[in-house]
Amino acid sequence: MSLTTILLLLLLGLLAGLLSGSVGVGGGVIMVPLAIWFLGYNQHDAQGLSLAVLAVPVTFLAAYNYHKAGEGLDWRYA
Repeated sequence: MSLTTILLLLLLGLLAGLLSGSVGVGGGVIMVPLAIWFLGYNQHDAQGLSLAVLAVPVTFLAAYNYHKAGEGLDWRYA
């Protein structure tokens, strides 16, 4: 991966985070169109990028919060 692509991905993440946080929508709503327009991704690749970037951290944070709240999270399935 070239340095330009890495910088564009970082900029894309920053823009998606700022816009989604200030507007109050999910990051994928912002991230998918930006990936299509600025990175030249097709629709499927842009959605996959959004899912990969957003789903993993959200899942771990949710599991941690359930555990912290004492909700009886079964870590074998988490």
